[in-house]
Amino acid sequence: LVEKSKYGPLPKIAADGRRPAEVYARPSSHAQTAGGPARVAVLVKGLGVPGAPPDGDVIKGLPPPVSVAFGAYGRSLQERVTKARADGHEVLLAIPLEPNDYPAEDPGPHTLLTTLPTDENIKRLHWLMSRYTGYVGVTNHMGAKFEATKGSLQPVLTELKQRGLIYLDDGSAGNSTAGEIANASGLDYSVAQVHIDAGSSTAEMAKALAELEAIAKAKGTAIGVANAAQGR
Repeated sequence: LVEKSKYGPLPKIAADGRRPAEVYARPSSHAQTAGGPARVAVLVKGLGVPGAPPDGDVIKGLPPPVSVAFGAYGRSLQERVTKARADGHEVLLAIPLEPNDYPAEDPGPHTLLTTLPTDENIKRLHWLMSRYTGYVGVTNHMGAKFEATKGSLQPVLTELKQRGLIYLDDGSAGNSTAGEIANASGLDYSVAQVHIDAGSSTAEMAKALAELEAIAKAKGTAIGVANAAQGR
């Protein structure tokens, strides 16, 4: 499940066909079936990125079914990810993608950019993916411009599929091409429908959770994303 590279360990599909998305997934006895109960998934983002709050302030008290996304920055990332997984949380890697107002708003070093050639973006992706192991897939950190640019995003999502990872689009980019690319390539892909930002009031949080529940009842599943860091 690990490929050695000049940057560090990279996820890969094992010789026996096992994928990181399956091996590192949190065990669940509640598989979705037709007519079964509605399912709600929640991802907490904003860890391991510039300006992020301490992990303990965010993760402490979270029920194990809540997934967490770490960026590629900061100290002791592998230890932090390992602890989160030991506490029962599924982990995703948040990769920095070019926002509409880059560089005024900069997601951080090794950001994937629409102005870079594909091979350079893949090199940056490999650096980001090598920061730690144990994640089921990738989610975007910012990235409205990058996700809207099919020519830039497609090679990145192809790389994720070839390495046995999933892609969770946080839904912040209204014109993302991720769904179109994923459907054509067979990449395991999901998109969040509801967002809860850091600093939200209790009433705002309650409204978002009610919306999430309503979507789950109507469609069978729903995904919410909560941002631990303001604006992230």
